[in-house]
Amino acid sequence: MKKALILILFTTTIGLAQNKALINNNQQTLSWMGKAAVGSYSPEGTLGIQYAEIEYTKEQITNLSIVIDMGSLEQENVQLKAHLRKKDFFYVDKFPVATFILAEKVAIKNGKAKLTGKMTIRGTANTEVFEALIGFTEETITIAIHQVLDRTHYGINYNSPSIFKKIKENAIADNFVLKGKLVFKK
Repeated sequence: MKKALILILFTTTIGLAQNKALINNNQQTLSWMGKAAVGSYSPEGTLGIQYAEIEYTKEQITNLSIVIDMGSLEQENVQLKAHLRKKDFFYVDKFPVATFILAEKVAIKNGKAKLTGKMTIRGTANTEVFEALIGFTEETITIAIHQVLDRTHYGINYNSPSIFKKIKENAIADNFVLKGKLVFKK
């Protein structure tokens, strides 16, 4: 009887085994897109992933940490790129990384998961919920996101129409889009 109980516990533990995968090559990127509050101007660019780690089973994600290299911020307009790195926006010299840390384990259902966690930008942390597509192959696990974030929640108020009510010309929309696909090697 004792041997049967030990065998059941051992088999159950193996079935629930955690897998871990990493990204640590700074070669994967996320895309971002901002928008003028008036008009159609929508600048876009990229941000590099400095490091990411995931722990998972086929049914759930139990741990996820993503570190975004803010110094890798790219945009084709050199002046805009420089401005986005300054104190008015992401203040890269003082805050060289942004992070997302999963707050609680989450179920994967039909290749989808709602990732609730702490997003930290410019030293300010907020709870965000990222709806993600999750994919598995023999060698990889992928997480694809397309999320709208409000920059004013992170203290980025430059030319915000919700902060500066009388601003009309040069107003910049509060929301920006962060999207991409992270490919973790098993």
